[in-house]
Amino acid sequence: MKMVNNKENAIRKRTFRSALIEMLEREYKLIGSHKVIELIADDICQLRDEFYPRAGQEAYGNLTWITTSSDNKKPKLGQRVEDYKNTRISLPLIAEEDLRMMENLPSTERDKAKIVRLINSAYEQGGLLTIEELALMVNRTPTSVSKRIKEYQEEHQVVLPIKGNKLDMGPGITHKRIILELYEKKVAPPDIARQVNHSQEAVDRYIKDYERIKFLVRRGMGLVEISHLTGRGKKVVKQHLEIIRQHHPELFETGQAPDKCPDTGAGGSPKTE
Repeated sequence: MKMVNNKENAIRKRTFRSALIEMLEREYKLIGSHKVIELIADDICQLRDEFYPRAGQEAYGNLTWITTSSDNKKPKLGQRVEDYKNTRISLPLIAEEDLRMMENLPSTERDKAKIVRLINSAYEQGGLLTIEELALMVNRTPTSVSKRIKEYQEEHQVVLPIKGNKLDMGPGITHKRIILELYEKKVAPPDIARQVNHSQEAVDRYIKDYERIKFLVRRGMGLVEISHLTGRGKKVVKQHLEIIRQHHPELFETGQAPDKCPDTGAGGSPKTE
């Protein structure tokens, strides 16, 4: 066995891990075996590397970021931000294409291209960015970022894999609208799921809700009745009605169109506040 001299031993003790172990033993008077303290030090070192990667590892123009992992499931009621599993990713914040776009595209289109690039790069690495994170990265307001995302999704009939879309937390219905528009175009549900980066289960659920609301419209039911029977909020029902009216206007030719009597059942009198 090779003997380690004092100089070699001293060099080995000059590492961050060794200094951390010594500090835990000396300053915090941790009780337990030396092996337990080493395990604690290893966990801290791993956390350090995730948040502060060593210099030289990142490409020029890239941004190291800690974000929500795509391994997370749909959140439970009351789930806290710190309960989500996170992951470290490297994002192409500045790329050569940005320089080319400065000469050829207006600022809104440049913003859109960069936002989409960041979203897709994060997802490819197992991360889900939020609108607020993207706003910070591109130095725009969340409202502006949200608008660019919506424009791109509607132009390309896709659902971008941001946190709100993948975990179904967003306040809007943009991704549901795209799914239902594709469904009305006779695209098969498995193909819809692949195109919009959604699970087959989620796509089937949106289609089932849509068909149920469509059935109730055929029965001449009003907004309140539909909301009550489906368990969906009035705002969501109204948004479904817009899609149904676009593709099936004949269902609204009976004089009992649900969106024309927002606070009653079919044929009822409006309620007063």
